[in-house]
Amino acid sequence: MAYNRQPQTVFAGIALKQNPPPSIIQPAGIIPVTLDADIATTTSLGVVQVGSGLSITPDGILSATGGGSSLINVKLTAVSYTALITDYYIGATKNDIEITLPLGITGKVYVIKNQVSGNIKVKASGSQKIDTASDKTLGSDNSIIVVFDGTRWNVI
Repeated sequence: MAYNRQPQTVFAGIALKQNPPPSIIQPAGIIPVTLDADIATTTSLGVVQVGSGLSITPDGILSATGGGSSLINVKLTAVSYTALITDYYIGATKNDIEITLPLGITGKVYVIKNQVSGNIKVKASGSQKIDTASDKTLGSDNSIIVVFDGTRWNVI
């Protein structure tokens, strides 16, 4: 992004390049300066991609890219099921089944819903816990959202 500055008053931080570079020449007045990030690239359409999976359009709109879609991955199951890393929403369409969470990856979120009458069980893998328990029972039409914090699955 461009801005104006007094000569020799603003310098780029880590991972940023100042354009034009700072110099000992002191031009009079205000000079235009841009800061370019080494972590960003510009596509032929003028979209700036920041890191992996984020882009900023010429209009300044930040959006997620990649994956082919902004829709969440939905899995409906009538049998006991172990969640995949690609799953997000898991809907149980039959009672008395178990949904098993995989070994956790920090920051991974699952939404699990019992879409029928009766109970289903949501279980953690191995020695991991859901809050402080090894499993949670969901009654008719109940749901649970869990996030892995690096140690356990937390109900949110």
